[in-house]
Amino acid sequence: MEYWELSGDAPGRLKKPFIWQMPGTAQDGKTIFYSGAMEILGKEIKKLTDKKVLFIIGNHVLLSEAWKALRQMIEEEGVLYDIVSDIPSEPHFDTAERIALLMDESQYGAVIGIGGGSVMDISKLAAHGGDGRLIDRIKNNMFSRRRLPLLLLPTTSGTGSEVSPYIVLTINNEKRFFSSSEFLPTVAIVDPLLTVDMPEAVTAATAFDAMAHALEGSMACPSPYTECLAAESAALILKFLPEAIEDGGDIEARYYLSLASVMGMMSYVMGGGLYAHSISYILTVEKQQPHGLGCGLALPFTMAFNERYIGSLLGRLSVRCMGRTGGKESGREVIRKIQQLFIQSGLPGSLAHFGYTIEDSGRLARTLLNVYYRTRNPREMSQEDAEALFKAMITGRVQYF
Repeated sequence: MEYWELSGDAPGRLKKPFIWQMPGTAQDGKTIFYSGAMEILGKEIKKLTDKKVLFIIGNHVLLSEAWKALRQMIEEEGVLYDIVSDIPSEPHFDTAERIALLMDESQYGAVIGIGGGSVMDISKLAAHGGDGRLIDRIKNNMFSRRRLPLLLLPTTSGTGSEVSPYIVLTINNEKRFFSSSEFLPTVAIVDPLLTVDMPEAVTAATAFDAMAHALEGSMACPSPYTECLAAESAALILKFLPEAIEDGGDIEARYYLSLASVMGMMSYVMGGGLYAHSISYILTVEKQQPHGLGCGLALPFTMAFNERYIGSLLGRLSVRCMGRTGGKESGREVIRKIQQLFIQSGLPGSLAHFGYTIEDSGRLARTLLNVYYRTRNPREMSQEDAEALFKAMITGRVQYF
């Protein structure tokens, strides 16, 4: 279906602009959220620069009906632009080097990232380039004031990169993380209609990325604020993910999954990632699996590991997601419900699916604790604990210990 047909079919309540400013920022961090929001991109660019701009776009976006509509709109606004589209799903240092060289050779007035998390992360880096020092900034993890205005439009509902102060790169076969308030875009335009083209597997994996952001952020930083964000994000995913998988063109489901993604990242910013993210990084490096898949597979197991320490969060999830209160069993039912949705979405429920065996548990545990240890996890994890966790994940049976 063409973009304008989708926009015309969207209910009026989903087309009402929802605009806010990220806390702690004076000029950057503006977020515009509604179905059809893409239509304002050309005007937003013209507010920031009259120079040629660089579009960093996912390859799939260039083939979409949405890009045809967007290209027409920005050209009508008189926007001059170049395009980079060959961004890998898991960018490495050589991707950053290539973008740094391009920025040094050109004089752009702004950077616009349209795509998934990797595209948006590379766009954040590009906005710090153009003066010959971007690679030094990466090597030293020192990012001062961004040089160029940055606009981000997500085409998935999971990474939350458009509202996050983070960038992830793979360097020397390990995930490296960069954090700076200067990574927040000048403007984030969240248009749920841009997610309609996602295949079922991508829809599911990105939704569980958002789920992990929401719940791990709250587990790492327990507070009424993060619990509210986490519970609402999780509830929206539990309700609307099955509908989006059944009908990718379900505009309401796409709207609420996009909202869940934004809320999930707002929780994550408060607490950061825990062991579900760590396990996902191992799967990404060793088995080249999508990040969200690894997060979603690991999440029920890591929640079970933390069960005794996250009672307040589990209680709020029980009320919001299932309409009931109760003790330990209600919390465990929430964990079961998350795992069931993951499997029902067509994603593998155990590490055995990727060829891991019980004999791998010791090695995986050492990698987890030596490379991706989480100081903010509510429960300290030992080598023995980590091995037990991986043994449970290899069998696919959630264990409480």
